[in-house]
Amino acid sequence: MDDQLVDQLDDQLVDQLDDQLDDQLDDQLDDQLDDQLVDQLDDQLDDKLDDQLVNQLDDQLDDQLVDQLDDQLVDQLVDQLVDQLDDQLVDQLDDQLDDQLVDQLVDQLVDQLDDQLVDQLDDQLVDQWDDQLGDQLDDQLVDQLIG
Repeated sequence: MDDQLVDQLDDQLVDQLDDQLDDQLDDQLDDQLDDQLVDQLDDQLDDKLDDQLVNQLDDQLDDQLVDQLDDQLVDQLVDQLVDQLDDQLVDQLDDQLDDQLVDQLVDQLVDQLDDQLVDQLDDQLVDQWDDQLGDQLDDQLVDQLIG
């Protein structure tokens, strides 16, 4: 019986040790798997967060760049339009002033020529009348003296 008891005890001990080892191995394996899973999940989350951050930053930079370029283009267009309008206005004003000056000069010249012509005609008429009157008076005087 001694052998049986030893066998029984031996079996019990082996079972206990086997159970303990199984439990320890299960725990270790669980811990390892948990650690691996946590590491994997952590890595995945890190990657996702990194991707999200990169995408957000990329979008923000794109938006900023588009806004800057848009502002620059608007500024350039406004400057160009203002320059064009300035040039057009200056040209129009220059043309108007030129036309006004030409009109004034023509009017002045016409007035001067009119005045000169009137003076000349006046002088000629006065000379003609003076000559005619002088001739008539001379003729009358001659007629009186002879006659």
